[in-house]
Amino acid sequence: MANNKLIIEVTADTTEALEGIKEVTEAANECAEALEKLEKVMGRFKGKSKLKGITVELSTVLNGKTIASDTVKRINDSNSNIRI
Repeated sequence: MANNKLIIEVTADTTEALEGIKEVTEAANECAEALEKLEKVMGRFKGKSKLKGITVELSTVLNGKTIASDTVKRINDSNSNIRI
């Protein structure tokens, strides 16, 4: 009986992808920090005014792809006073 083997070796350079992921992570962290600061500031005005009927939608787009939709959903689903 013949012993047939196929061995494939794949080498990939992921340097650019890792750099891109690092940049996106840094940007996401900056956004999270900014949202935390905004939440603190908005807390000072809690109950002083209401924005009824106004909807604000912002998207973060990287290379033509929207990347912030999960973050927006998580913020809106939280108990935070911020709604996006």
